[in-house]
Amino acid sequence: MSLRPKVSVITPAYNVAPYIGQCIESVQAQTLGDWEMIIIDDASTDDTAQVVQNFLTDSRIRFLRNERNMGAGYTRNRALDAVQGEWVAVLDADDWYAPERLEKLLAFAEQMGADMVADLQIYYTEWGSVYTIGWATYAKPPKQARLYTVEEVINAHPSIKPAIRADFLRSKGIRYAEHIRKSQDYAFYMETLIKGAQFALLPEPMYYYRVHPNTVTTRHDPIAENRKSLEYLLSLPETTPHQRILLQRAYRRMVMF
Repeated sequence: MSLRPKVSVITPAYNVAPYIGQCIESVQAQTLGDWEMIIIDDASTDDTAQVVQNFLTDSRIRFLRNERNMGAGYTRNRALDAVQGEWVAVLDADDWYAPERLEKLLAFAEQMGADMVADLQIYYTEWGSVYTIGWATYAKPPKQARLYTVEEVINAHPSIKPAIRADFLRSKGIRYAEHIRKSQDYAFYMETLIKGAQFALLPEPMYYYRVHPNTVTTRHDPIAENRKSLEYLLSLPETTPHQRILLQRAYRRMVMF
């Protein structure tokens, strides 16, 4: 592995002992071997830490623990502070990657000249059935890979787990908003686009999203948390008047949905 890995996979973890082994194994199985994985345990009360310990013979995996539960935003920021890779790829601890995902996404990013790239998500229920494949609430997957404007992404209301150039995040001072408990990832990705990132979508399903009763989505009020995301994005000085209108419209549509 080079001194600077090609990609840093960041994984916040909280009470995911039944799932995190599959998560880690999916990174180890990547066809792109030049990666590091940074796992931050947010003071889990189950056997999450013990499961992760079984994988630490792989020197590419780093494991840190919060002394107390701090929430996903703080935990993801702690991971961002530790990354050494050229790219930052998001992987939640109860999800997993297809083996070719990182290799394909990063090659695609270079081909498109993009700062942020994503693919399609495959939503799995805990009992193993697929119920949807997509990338956004209000937009179908494109037939071909393509670039999107920030306005198009706002209108689509995305649900993605992208890879982002680490130097772009640093140069723009982009961090997770820690006061947002549920949708801080949405705010993070939208801020990245609002601050000028070129975004491209590869319409291949390579991210497996597990739906189960203990996800963050089920623990927090979605309307209140999405309101926090809206207010945060409206507060950014880079947000244009037109983008403000689109963000407010997207929030109203989400509330009425």
